[in-house]
Amino acid sequence: MITETTFKGCKSIQLENDYVRVIVLPTIGGKIASFFLKDKNFELMFQNKEEIYRKAKLYDDFAEFDASGFDDAFPSIDSSKVEYAGKTIEYPDHGEIWTADFNYTIDNEQINMTYNSKVLPYTYSKSISLDGNSLNIEFNILNKGKDAIPCIWAMHCLVNCEDDMQIVFPKETSQIEVVCETPSLGKIGDIHTYPQTKTLEGKDYQLDKVMPVSSNKMEKYYAKGKVAEGICGVDYIDKSVAFRVYYEKEKLPYLGFWITSGGFRGDYNCALEPTNGYYDSIDVAKKNNALFELKPNEKLNFKIRLELR
Repeated sequence: MITETTFKGCKSIQLENDYVRVIVLPTIGGKIASFFLKDKNFELMFQNKEEIYRKAKLYDDFAEFDASGFDDAFPSIDSSKVEYAGKTIEYPDHGEIWTADFNYTIDNEQINMTYNSKVLPYTYSKSISLDGNSLNIEFNILNKGKDAIPCIWAMHCLVNCEDDMQIVFPKETSQIEVVCETPSLGKIGDIHTYPQTKTLEGKDYQLDKVMPVSSNKMEKYYAKGKVAEGICGVDYIDKSVAFRVYYEKEKLPYLGFWITSGGFRGDYNCALEPTNGYYDSIDVAKKNNALFELKPNEKLNFKIRLELR
């Protein structure tokens, strides 16, 4: 069942079956605001702490807004300046899509959303549907211009943290690379063993666990290099709930991980971020020979499945 409704003062679309309920906000970048497992009364997505959603404008600062739910980061995560068709183009902070107002249609049991970029000559489309305990999303990004578009796509899906939860990285992940300097893990570019490492003070540190919100920390790191499989997720031990992300590792070969245990605005959430760039900014990805370029008249097409069980 798909219904048009209102969620926290914002136009929304609700998808629901016997197992899960999902809320999508087409005017807020097509954000997935809620993914709710009925039989466990469990909400996966970190929620907007305000009573209503404030609508961001292009080039607004991402950190000044709700930082909740699942946003699409495209054509970059960090703001970047890119030479395109003889001009210098500025890519917005966390990309353009999170501020987009999508046109949409409801076709039987599927939502189809489309947005024409204001920054570059591309059309961004995605389709959302349910299948049992799974939320299926298909993405299509078409370059309508005459030049290649250097771009990063990343899944920016902020989920709730709990003290007992366990992070699940792809099989064979044995190292991570720090991309945000922290007192525990050190400087940008430092490498640690996964899932257990040592802090700068020599203490044991579990990277597949989260610290309590009182620790006042925030970290970001990437699985070192390309992943061996397109599966990651979270186990909520106390709730007996498993969250899994299934994705195409050939198209999204890298995996970032963001965690704030009180360190950013007092929030307690984390984000597993499958992506096609290593990492975050166009310049860094280019330096690492890990920058995707969408060729003229070509389409970046991929699917992601989120499962709650």
